[in-house]
Amino acid sequence: MRRFISWLHRYVGLAAVVVLVMSGITGAVITFDGELDRAAHPELRRVEPRPGGAGVDTLAAGARDAWPRDPVRMLVLPESPGDAVEVWYRGSSMRAYLDPHDGHVLGLRDTHDSLMGILVDLHTNLLSGETGRAVIGWFGLAAVLLIVLGVWLWWPRRGRWRQALTVKWDAGAARVWLDVHKVAGIVTGVFLVVIAGSGAALALPGVLTEPLLVALTGAGAKQAAPASSSRAGPPASLDAMVRRAEAAFPGGRITRLMMPATPNGAVTVRMRLPGEIHQIGRTFVHFDRYDGRLLRTDNVLESNLATRINAWFYPLHTGAYGGTATRVLNVLFGLSLALMSLSGGWMWIRNRLASKRAEARKRGRAPVTTAVN
Repeated sequence: MRRFISWLHRYVGLAAVVVLVMSGITGAVITFDGELDRAAHPELRRVEPRPGGAGVDTLAAGARDAWPRDPVRMLVLPESPGDAVEVWYRGSSMRAYLDPHDGHVLGLRDTHDSLMGILVDLHTNLLSGETGRAVIGWFGLAAVLLIVLGVWLWWPRRGRWRQALTVKWDAGAARVWLDVHKVAGIVTGVFLVVIAGSGAALALPGVLTEPLLVALTGAGAKQAAPASSSRAGPPASLDAMVRRAEAAFPGGRITRLMMPATPNGAVTVRMRLPGEIHQIGRTFVHFDRYDGRLLRTDNVLESNLATRINAWFYPLHTGAYGGTATRVLNVLFGLSLALMSLSGGWMWIRNRLASKRAEARKRGRAPVTTAVN
C-alpha cells in the first residue's frame, strides 16, 4: 500500500509540477494585484479625491464613448476615495478608466498590456480562456490529492513527531531538501488544501461545485437572473436603479454595475452588505433595463446554505477572509506550494541521475568475456 501511494504521489506531482509552480508564484504575486497595479499605473487607477461624484448614467455614457467597439459589460466602482472607475467590455479584454467625479476618460488599455493583467490571466486561465480555467481547476484538485497523500506518507511511526518535524540542516543537500519538502507540506498543508480546493471550486462551477453543493445541501447556488420586459426602447435611468438598490439595502456598498448581455437581460447592481465575507459582495439587485422595475433582490445573508457556502470560496482562495494578515499568509502559502513542487521535482531528477550513474559504474565493473573460436 505504501509503495503504491508513494508511486502515485511521485508521478501525480511530476505531472503537475510546472502548473503548480506557476500557480504558487503567480498566486502569491496577485494576492495584492489591486494595490500593485494602482502603484504601477497611478495615471489610470488613481484620481485626486474631491467632493461630489458623477452619476452612474454619466459614467456609463463615458464608458460607451471611451470604447464604442464593444458593449459595456460592467462598471467596477471605486473601493475607496481616490480610486478610478474601471470599465469592462463584453467579448473584449479592453479596459477603460474613468474619473468618478466627472466621468472623463483617464485612459484605455488591454488587460495584457500590464504585467499584473498577464499574471492574473495566467493564474486563472493559463492565458487560454475557459479551457485554461478548467485545466487549472483539475490541477487544483491534483494539488489537494498530493497534499493528502503526502501527509499519509509523512505520518510518523511510533510517535516520532519531533524527528518528523525537524529539518536536518547539517545533512547533505538531498536530505535537507527532503526534510524541507516534508515539513513545508505539513506546516502549510491544511491551508493549501483550502486554497487549492476553493480554487478548483471557482474554476469548475458546473462540473464540480454545483453538483457537490446539491449533494451536500439538497439545493444549488446557481440561480438565473430575471428577464427584462420584451419591449424595446431607450434604457431606464441607471441612477434611479442605484438609488433603489441603496434604499433596499441601507448600509450596503455598491461594488459593481453589470449591464445586460441580451435584449431582455436585466441590469444588476452588485452590493456588499455588512456581515458579508466576500470582498466585493454576493448580494444582487436586478432591474428591468427598459422601465427600471425592481425584478428581484438576492440577499446572500438570507439565501440558502449552498449560496452562503459558495460565497466563501473566493475569500478563502484569495486570503481576504481575515484582512491584510491572511492575505500576507496567502503569499507565503503560494510560495510554499511552489517550493514543494520544485523540491519534489528536483529530488526525482537527482535520484534518476544517481541511479543512472550507479548503473554505469556497475556496467564498468562487469567482467569482460572473450569469445574463443
